[in-house]
Amino acid sequence: MADMHRLHIFCMSSSIASTATMKLGGSPPNDGLAPARSSPTELRPRTKIQREEEILGRHCLPQHWRAPNLSSPFGRLRRIVFDLLCIISFGHSGLEPIWAAIKLEEEGDESVWSGGIDQICDRLNNILLVGSLLLATAATFITTTPPRQSIVNYTLRGPYICMLGSFGLLIGGIIVASFCVLVSTKAKPYWSEQVLYADRFHVYCTLLTLSYPFLSIGGAALLLAFGMQIRLV
Repeated sequence: MADMHRLHIFCMSSSIASTATMKLGGSPPNDGLAPARSSPTELRPRTKIQREEEILGRHCLPQHWRAPNLSSPFGRLRRIVFDLLCIISFGHSGLEPIWAAIKLEEEGDESVWSGGIDQICDRLNNILLVGSLLLATAATFITTTPPRQSIVNYTLRGPYICMLGSFGLLIGGIIVASFCVLVSTKAKPYWSEQVLYADRFHVYCTLLTLSYPFLSIGGAALLLAFGMQIRLV
């Protein structure tokens, strides 16, 4: 009876202490039955890089998505070309972020994929704007005569060939860039994985297609400047 009386007094004391703590603004003690509160670090939303690293740890990058092995024939040259195409196409070396975006979308997180598509389309639209301005400039030089041939005469054979080449490259770059924008806005992650990156050949074709507008319009700008600056006979 004495033990039961002491147990009853202890329970009443604990109840009174818990009530007083809650009135003072504190939280009741965790008796092991209530779930523990998460720490601020656990409640903090993860960054894009953290989500990509986590998904890459659970889903390995396919072999045909990886950069060429340096020990293979012409391995260093192939690695440089692969990284350069990735940088021009997506702004980073390697295809790991693309693979992570596809797998995150499969798990319900579409933000990384949609953000990447928006970045690609913005870059291509900027290239289209520059290409259109250069195309108008090249067309003007091709169809008009110079006001003062003593200063610059772009109707000579050499400069005129450079401007014609620039005009052709600009048209090609604008067409391919427009095609890339249309495909990118409609492409779904699953379709991209199964079609655009189905094997090594498709990977390189996709990278070359996305890189062509930048390379074409950049080369056209150099030809146009070269034709304006130097007289070739």
